[in-house]
This record gives sequence, C-alpha cells and structure tokens, in this order.
Amino acid sequence: MFFSRKSLILTKTALCVAFTAMALSAPMMVSPVSAKPLGLPSAKGLPKSLADLIEHVSPAVVNIRVISGGAAGGHPGGDTTEGQGSGFIVTPDGKIVTNFHVIEGGDKITVGFADGEEFDAIIIGTDHETDLAIIQIQAERVFDYVEFHHGSTVRVGDWVLAIGNPFGIGQSSSVGIISAIGRERVDSGYYVDYMQTDATVNRGNSGGPLFNLAGQVIGVNSAIYSPTGASVGIAFVIPHYLAEDIAADLIKYGKVSRGFLGAAMREAVRDQGGKVFRRGASIESIGVGSPADKAGLRVEDIILSINETAVRNSKEATRVIAKLHPGDFAYLVVERNDEILPEKVQVLVGKRPEKKDDLFIATGSRRGAGTVVTTGSPAPTASSMYNTGLSLVDLSASFRDGIGMRRDQVGVYVDAVAPGSSAARKGIKSGMVILQINNKPVPSVRSFRITVQNARKSGQRSLPLLVRTMNGSETRTSISLN
Repeated sequence: MFFSRKSLILTKTALCVAFTAMALSAPMMVSPVSAKPLGLPSAKGLPKSLADLIEHVSPAVVNIRVISGGAAGGHPGGDTTEGQGSGFIVTPDGKIVTNFHVIEGGDKITVGFADGEEFDAIIIGTDHETDLAIIQIQAERVFDYVEFHHGSTVRVGDWVLAIGNPFGIGQSSSVGIISAIGRERVDSGYYVDYMQTDATVNRGNSGGPLFNLAGQVIGVNSAIYSPTGASVGIAFVIPHYLAEDIAADLIKYGKVSRGFLGAAMREAVRDQGGKVFRRGASIESIGVGSPADKAGLRVEDIILSINETAVRNSKEATRVIAKLHPGDFAYLVVERNDEILPEKVQVLVGKRPEKKDDLFIATGSRRGAGTVVTTGSPAPTASSMYNTGLSLVDLSASFRDGIGMRRDQVGVYVDAVAPGSSAARKGIKSGMVILQINNKPVPSVRSFRITVQNARKSGQRSLPLLVRTMNGSETRTSISLN
C-alpha cells in the first residue's frame, strides 16, 4: 500500500571518453558558417519562493490511509494491515485521483487534509493496467480541486513541484525538474509512457500530484528506482494526458474499455549482415475469429503504422490500439514477406478481454505473457527446421526480461526438440534459448531458418551455436546439418 512494493537497482555504467590531439602544423580549414556559444540570454529560473504556489494548490492534495482486514474487513480480532498514500481532488464533489496500488485490497479508506480534516472514501473505479484509481469522499460539501495541464508539451528541464505524504508523516512538498520523458522500464503500467523527475519522491507519495509552476497537474507520482527504498532522485510519473483520460473513464464508467486487435505481437527484429535492427511490431499469433483474423492479417506480418501513427515495437502498437474504442476502425500499414502491402489493412477494433486467460485465448497464445506462439504448431520431427529437429519460437520482450536476459541480447526460444534428432543428441532441450548461430545473433526464427538454409546450400556440415540454458548460464555447442 506504500509507494512501491519493489525496489529496483540501477547498474553503474563506466564511461570512457577518448580525446585525439589535432596536428597544428597544417593550416586549418574554417567553415564560413558562423557559430556562437549556446545558452539563453537571460535565465528566469525559479521564483524566489514557491510558498504562494504551495498554499494555492495544497488544499486539493490529500493523504490516504487504507486499512485491510480485521474489523474493517468484517473479521474483528483478525490481522490488520495499514498503508499510506497520496491523492488529489479533481472535481468539486470530492472525486480523487490516486494510484491503484495505494487502495488495492483496502476495506476502509480514510482521506485526510493538511488542516487535519478527515473523511471516509469509497472506490469509484480502478484500472490496474495504468495503476490509476478514482475514490470518492463521503461528504455533502464542495471541495477545492485542481486541474490537469492542457497547455504546451512538457519538456525535459521544466520545473515541477511534488506534494504528497511520504512515509505517512504528513503532507510534504519538494521541487525538481522533469529529468526524462518516455521511460518504459517501470514495474507497473504496460500502457504508460512515464515521465521521470528528480523531485524528492518517497514511499507514501504514490498517487500524489506533480505540478508545474502554474499549479496544473502534469502527472501522477507512481514509482521509483531505488536500492534502499528511499528517494535517490529517480521517480516515475504517469503523464497528465493519460491520467486525465483514464480518470474520465473511471468516473463515467468505473472501468476502462480498451481496443483489441486479437493478435499477440513482439518487437520486429532483423539481422542484415550481422547488424541487428528493430522496426515495427511482428504478429506472432492470431486468435480465431478475432478482429485481426477477420481483417486478413497473418502470422509474421509486421505492423509499421496504425492510423498514421508509426509504431516501433509491439508495446507502441498495443498502446495505439488500446486508445481506440470497440467499434472504431484501425488502418494498418503492413509489411508482408519483405514487401509493404499496397493497401492499408482495415481492422474493426474489438473489446479487450479483462481476464488474462481469456486474453491469451483471444490472441491465439498458448503460453500467456511469456512466449507467444502460433496455435496448432505440430510436434517437431527429426527433419524439422532443415533436419535440425527443432521447433523454435520468437521471444517477446517481456519474456526476455522475465528470465533475466540482457537487454542487448536477442534469441529464439526452443519450444520442442524431436527425440533422436541432431539437436537432441547435442543436449539442446525445450526451455533453452539459442542466442547465436554461426557466431551471429539470432533475432528471429526466420533469421535462424535462413542461416541454416544458406549453410546447407553452401555444403556446410554443421553450425556452431551459443545457447542459454534454463539456469541462465551460456554454453557453446553445434548442430549437424546432415
């Protein structure tokens, strides 16, 4: 119930800068283009004090106390747990935006103000996908509230003010800047493009607002990176535009309905001359009767854009589709067999299943969130994959993260191995990951297949492999092509 239930540790990266001396004996060619030192002629910086701003917006910021179990849960004498968080009022009747993880599982919710007032609150709607929730103060009165930012685009370097309830000690304020935009590696929220700030944010600040200097909410404080659980100056914030859209749906419907394609996707990765590059979202499986199936999409199609919005990977494609509503049309630019289809593929967007099991079935995935495979894949024989005996599956980014693969690694998952095949004799087993073939990275099953096919045509008898075993170690072996 506190700020973050999982501490994350950053790895240190050594940076080495090399300087090369320039010979001074030869005359130097000077470009006619004039140059000048960069910088602004006058820097306004922060005002002398933020006291007026804090005094103006803090009445709309609340401390949230959540009790689970015991008498609150209808079991007097039972175990009780208590958590603390933050939130902010967005309507005059007392509707509050906070994080889902702040109120998750709560039996009794109490909202407290900086002046000591307290009220009970109830849950109006939740969305665990974005870690957002709306709660309602139980009181017949009008409350001060704050509004979301609608102005210019938030930029790296913009000043920000965070107000919340760190460690449950009471309302506190801190100032910082926007450190980065578009962060993805955060513990919660597949659909969120997080902003990063160095404003001091700790456990208990979850759900609290991040203001600009005009007193507008530009984000919801939600997660931190920390080796200790305390602030180290790296906090992650749900952007205002997403938070406002989700809040509106939760207030109106109590939940969020997202668009659905009905296809499991992964990052499209290719290997050209040993150089790995990424472009688009590759379809790994399609649910029977799904919107993707009805539109004529195929496994191994690569989606390059949706409704004129370019997508670099499966995460971006999923976010664009999710923003659409069931019944909307999506127009996809698709690459098939290395050629872009001359006509856009029109898809009638469906409704995304709420339960994970239903979602896996609807996308044709039989493995769930880890690996994504096409349905109905037959068991491999000794002659499978050009006599290697392997059945391979492309890896999703989430599965690579889940098994601890390095972010710079690619590979293909060994789904099954035919008994008595070359691969089986070399000790390759289901659950391993083939990282390299012929001393080159393996970005996809297609790449593996082409490498084997070319090796056979050139008369090569075997191919060296670098394999990641199920315990995370790496070993070198080979497969015979006879």
